[in-house]
Amino acid sequence: MRWKQKWAAIVMTAIMLFTLVPAVQAEEVAVPPGVRNLALGLDYTWSEAPGATYPDTGRKLTDGQYGLLDRQDPAWVGHVKGKTREVVFDLGEKKSVSAVKARFLQDWPTNSILVPLSVSMYVSDDKTNWGALSHQATRLLWGDGPPRQETFEWDGSRDGILSGDSGAQLAYARYVKVTFPMHTRAWTLIDEVEIWGADGKREGAVTIPADPVGLLQPGAATGGIHHLGLLYNGHYPNNKGDWTKERIIPNISYVNQAGEPVDRLFDGVLYLGLTSPTGRGFDGRANLEDWTWYLDKTFAANGDMQQLNEAAKEVGIKLGQPGLKEKVVLMIPDPGEGLDQFGVVNGESLSFNASTVGEAKALANRVKAVQWWLDQVKTRWEQAGYSHLQLVGMYWLEEQISTSATGPDLLRSVGAQVHAMDLKFFWIPHFLAYKSFMWKEVGIDAVAFQPNYFFEEMDYDRLEDTANTAKRYGMSLELEFDDRMLTDGVFRERYIDYLNSGVDTGLMQSGFKAYYQGNDAVYNTAVSTDPANRVLYDWLYQFVKGTYVKNDALPPEAKVLMNGRPLQSGVAVQVPDTEPVQFTWSVPNDDGSGVTKVTATFDGKPYTQGTALNLAGKLGKHELIVTVTAGKSRKTSYVIETAASPDNMKSQVNRFVTENQITHAKAARALLHDLDMMKQFEQKNRSHFEKYVKEFNAKLEIMKDHQLIAAGAYGTLKEGVYSLIGNLAQDQAAEASSVEADKPDYAAGKAVDGFPATRWASEYRDDTWFQVDLGKRTTIDTITIDWEYARANTFQLLVSTDKQNWTPVVQANNGILTAHDGKQTVPFDPVQARYVKFQGIQRATGYGYSFYEFGVYHLDGGKGKLRGLLEFEGEAVGNLD
Repeated sequence: MRWKQKWAAIVMTAIMLFTLVPAVQAEEVAVPPGVRNLALGLDYTWSEAPGATYPDTGRKLTDGQYGLLDRQDPAWVGHVKGKTREVVFDLGEKKSVSAVKARFLQDWPTNSILVPLSVSMYVSDDKTNWGALSHQATRLLWGDGPPRQETFEWDGSRDGILSGDSGAQLAYARYVKVTFPMHTRAWTLIDEVEIWGADGKREGAVTIPADPVGLLQPGAATGGIHHLGLLYNGHYPNNKGDWTKERIIPNISYVNQAGEPVDRLFDGVLYLGLTSPTGRGFDGRANLEDWTWYLDKTFAANGDMQQLNEAAKEVGIKLGQPGLKEKVVLMIPDPGEGLDQFGVVNGESLSFNASTVGEAKALANRVKAVQWWLDQVKTRWEQAGYSHLQLVGMYWLEEQISTSATGPDLLRSVGAQVHAMDLKFFWIPHFLAYKSFMWKEVGIDAVAFQPNYFFEEMDYDRLEDTANTAKRYGMSLELEFDDRMLTDGVFRERYIDYLNSGVDTGLMQSGFKAYYQGNDAVYNTAVSTDPANRVLYDWLYQFVKGTYVKNDALPPEAKVLMNGRPLQSGVAVQVPDTEPVQFTWSVPNDDGSGVTKVTATFDGKPYTQGTALNLAGKLGKHELIVTVTAGKSRKTSYVIETAASPDNMKSQVNRFVTENQITHAKAARALLHDLDMMKQFEQKNRSHFEKYVKEFNAKLEIMKDHQLIAAGAYGTLKEGVYSLIGNLAQDQAAEASSVEADKPDYAAGKAVDGFPATRWASEYRDDTWFQVDLGKRTTIDTITIDWEYARANTFQLLVSTDKQNWTPVVQANNGILTAHDGKQTVPFDPVQARYVKFQGIQRATGYGYSFYEFGVYHLDGGKGKLRGLLEFEGEAVGNLD
């Protein structure tokens, strides 16, 4: 991934920014005599079983029943997550196949269903070796809207046959296969596959040769590069985009712990930039001024290219190879399709906006801009005369083929320009890149496909799936990692997964490889004095040399202490919120080799061993997660629970009086009296205890209304009230209409688990609900919502005794409430309820709805006894009549 956003941002870009176009329906054509749907009534086999929500009970794809535009129609068969799905049809004998159709449903975002990015059709004689009929990209594309359908179709008379060079229109084969990749979180629903053709061998039908399957090998196509390291030299904070000889050397050579080169590492370097000092990105937003800045920076007398030259020179000398030349690939910025005023090139002001200058002129202008760039690169390179560098290629920065009609034409033109310079054309598309399968057709020479596994939580089989896709299309692969692997066990394990998968898929042993490292991961591991981090660099070197051995051992569990006392996983430890805590750990039998790394988080944030934590006022459950990573990771969770107590709250009241945050002596004494009574009944009589908690709460509200207490003191004591009275929703059964990406970490129950750092998060749509079953009918009068950034703009809170009939807790404005940042409290008249529901109406952000904790309380009671207790300047305060 090139950009700073997480992989989720790539996913959202693909979903939200693709131009929405209507589905192109296949033309109705006359069916020749003898031609029929050969698939009708056939059995078939899936590579993976469909999901239980949309099962395939048998022949659903071939029964002739076409699903309505409704996900609940039982005709639809659904798949979610995991590897590319394959469905294979056995025609029983070789037959003449003229067309293949596969129909899919889209219902986004309402039901999280997207059509596949692409669908491929293959034929085979032996069910092992497959020849491609066609790769079809979605024309419907991805976007919000009502349910729609798209039929992916190969028609031999219109499309020809992709494999082979016979010019045939009919395939003679026994087996037909349809494949489609899976989205990271959306469902894919398919309901019918048609295979049109005729029995026997029709005139013109040919046996389709099997496609070669395998990774792109280093060689002429890659300019001789085996290992291409990415160095980002755009504008970055802290001058991270400015490369020095010292930073470069550990990338192009393997250095020992003294920093001395002892062997080669990356034999090729790709310089690329993302953003200029103006803040405009080279992803279609940058203009001629930005393009020129990048060229000036890269080719400056002491700039990035010269630093690379000096690094290659020094490495060559120290390795005894004074003639060594590092191979170089340089980016081509994406001109984009939206700029109206790019700049003046060769006396002509260029616009790339088709709506302004027309599609043909906009394309021609983009071609002119790229030609100017290539001419500049050639001129500046020749003028510099680098002694230890060899320019072998240019890199296309956009990570997919544009969804516009002229996208492929631009690449064909650029490819021709690059080849005219006797250079190779490189590309590194992301996993969801549009039309990545047509890379050869548009003139690209070398492709390293991105798994994007490092950036988002997903199953290990994503790496295998990416490798299989790359092999089918004749690409190779990129390895991805960044500095987070030095400090976070999750990312350390993902990095190791890349290396292990490279052994499993054959990438290490063969195949052109690109290496995304964020900014400084290679350098930082190389110079690290921590053996557990330095070993990551050593493993990378072994991978480059082809000697890395899979590292998938499960490490031992760490021994963890809190304040010097052993912690036990699975047992919540009660801690007064006044007691600071600190954690230490050790790993039994750790030999100090660096293979084992321990990292930790506390409430989701990185924690450094021995750091003292102040939990004062931080009531509820807290989670320490200790991750021990060797080849695989072992995560262990420890729960620390802090709760309010009458004694602690008395200390707080006294402190607030001293600090003048409580400004009325009688008010303070009234609070202290209730706390004394709570303590008296805490272990003896729960109903009496709760009575005084409620009276304490009522006094607190009166004091706030009459400005007798500061906001900070009120908030602290109010949290104590919630803790003492107890959240009626905590640990109760919760459900939601959607969960973001179906991730367990965002499940509905996370909002009622008592952990203030966990949360529920919905899919990105307005009409979403969350509800909790309190277990029994009870009286409630207060609901709290601790919002994450992705909050509502407007919402309703509803209650029910039967889960069927719902009533708003607030009657005004039809029960519609307006959300605000942070923790929101909604008081209302007491009602009887068993079920409590949050109903989203409108989101406040582009995300869904998300909250950390959903609290339900009964706090009303005992107000009459407050009459006359508080007086201020001779007047009764808070007369409740």
